[in-house]
Amino acid sequence: MRSLIKTSAIAALTLSLAIGGAFAAGRQEGPNSTGPENGDYYRGIFGNDDVAPPASDARPMTSAIVVQQPRLAAILHELRAANHRMDAERASGKLSSVAFHRLRREEGNIRADATHVAAMHNGRIPGPSYAQLQRDVRRLDWQIARSA
Repeated sequence: MRSLIKTSAIAALTLSLAIGGAFAAGRQEGPNSTGPENGDYYRGIFGNDDVAPPASDARPMTSAIVVQQPRLAAILHELRAANHRMDAERASGKLSSVAFHRLRREEGNIRADATHVAAMHNGRIPGPSYAQLQRDVRRLDWQIARSA
């Protein structure tokens, strides 16, 4: 029993030393290589060392959720408020599990519709779509109040 423990401990120690030595050695590229082993400690820090900064993206990537438009922001804010109301009603025990999941699914569908419409119209929501989304949010609020 003791020999198994000692053997496995020695094997683990030997393996870790061998692997650690292999990682520590790295690779040698010759006398003209760059890196800290050749005195190149501060490469890229100073402005005159001929290192180009990384290229920036041609177009910044943004999500449809991050909004600059007031209509989409208003709809998403109302959905967050409804989400908090659902959480509060569920925590107080007024909302059953089935009703909670049904309302949460409805809230997710409205959110998906709003972001889909905004994505189709370059982040903006047209008037008729905005009116329909507001009706959907009001219906969700009514369902939360009725289910509680």
